This record gives sequence, structure tokens and C-alpha cells, in this order.
Amino acid sequence: MDQTARLRAMKGAIEELQKGEEEMAAMKFGEAEAHYRSALKQAPNDYAGLVMMATCKIMQKAPGECIRYSESAKAVYPQEAQAYHLSGFSKIQTRDFAGAYQDFSTYERILPGNPGTSFFKGLSLEGMGKKSEAAQQYNRYLKVVKKGKYAQHAHDRLVEWGYYKR
Repeated sequence: MDQTARLRAMKGAIEELQKGEEEMAAMKFGEAEAHYRSALKQAPNDYAGLVMMATCKIMQKAPGECIRYSESAKAVYPQEAQAYHLSGFSKIQTRDFAGAYQDFSTYERILPGNPGTSFFKGLSLEGMGKKSEAAQQYNRYLKVVKKGKYAQHAHDRLVEWGYYKR
């Protein structure tokens, strides 16, 4: 019983997170937020709850609030990658390109192999005006991904900047 006491104490928070996930799946973001808020009242330092709320805030087009929750998640569990990705994505939306680049670099160190990280690092570098470094990241991305809107953006920039021919 002593081994499961903490888990039993979190039962209410876990149930609220599950309800929030159901609302997210139904695209009911306001309702999901209410459940996540309730869960975080009960367990304010729960990494999963903070990440779920950050994701909800992204879906609600509230990048500043997403940053707040993802930063809290990073503080709780700094060796987990997902909060860095959410934070980086939100920082791009708020035009904090240096912060986004740092988050995506940390994400890639923790969880290597996601080609999308190269794209977002390139986008961050582009936002900082570092075309040469951005071109390297975009080229790295295009070696793995050939289609889609991100591939098109990367390709268009490389053509525009003279790295690729039309």
C-alpha cells in the first residue's frame, strides 16, 4: 500500500487528465483546458499535465501561454524532450527565434532523429537572419523529407538564396 500511496493520491488528477484528453480528441479545447486546469490544481508539478495543457494552448492559438506551461514542464523534467518541442514551436510563433533555436537544439540532443527538428532549426535561424546556417538545416531536412509544405518552404528558400537552381 505504501508503494501505491502517491499514485492513489493522484487519482483525481489522473482522471481529469483523461477527461481532458477525451475533450482534445473531440476538438473541444475549452473543455479540455478546464480539465487540465483542475488536474494541475491537484498536481501542479505533473509533467504530463503541463505538457497536455501546453498542447491545448497551442491548439487554442495561445503561444504565450503554451510557453509558460512548457517552461514549467521543462523545469519539472528537463531530460524529457516533448516540452522543448512545444516551447520551440511557440517561440517561433512569438518571434523569439533564438529561444526557439535553443529549444529545438536541446530537443534534438535529447531525442535525435526527427527530421522536422532540422526544419524548425532552419526556420529559427532564418528568423534570426542567419541564412547560411538556415540553409544547412534546410538542406539536411530535404535529404530526408521530399514533400509537404515544410519541404516546399525549405526548397523555396534554398532556391531564393541561390543554393539550389530553379
